Amino acid sequence: MNIYILLIISLVLFLIGNAFYIAIKKYEEDEDFARGIDTFSIIDLILGLLLSISRKFSSHRYHNVILKFASFLLGVFILGLLILIWKVFALFE
Repeated sequence: MNIYILLIISLVLFLIGNAFYIAIKKYEEDEDFARGIDTFSIIDLILGLLLSISRKFSSHRYHNVILKFASFLLGVFILGLLILIWKVFALFE
């Protein structure tokens, strides 16, 4: 495999790990993923967007569950995309 493909796969695995970490960790009330604006971290921006959507469209009681479920689905989606990319590039070897 090309070194660039391995670097992209490593970056995507990092994003998947962060999404699954948010889905599993204990939620704190002051969590707002504001670090993404300062550091331009893509996963913080995505999870901040998911948090604001879950707060806006659900009650206070359920927004934590919706955030964790959306984060888990994001991780599964990106993992599926990674497997698809891996299989496509394996055809060119």
